[in-house]
Amino acid sequence: MATTVETRPDWLPDEYEHIELTPEEVRQALDQEARRLFGLSADEFLAIYRNPPEHFHGDPVFRSLTYLAFLIAEPSDT
Repeated sequence: MATTVETRPDWLPDEYEHIELTPEEVRQALDQEARRLFGLSADEFLAIYRNPPEHFHGDPVFRSLTYLAFLIAEPSDT
């Protein structure tokens, strides 16, 4: 489960809540969204996100999931 962090930068509004996610939580979110949007598992998405097939080029939804993929990519993938 996500952990709430009590400290926040001064420039953020009072209602801002900072949470920290585990890599497993990010992977679960990626798996859920990649399946819902593209019919791909998290592993399948991670295999293609850096060099996607042509039909994904310029797709803003695909691009938004690449940020999740980047958070959990293996160091050797970067």
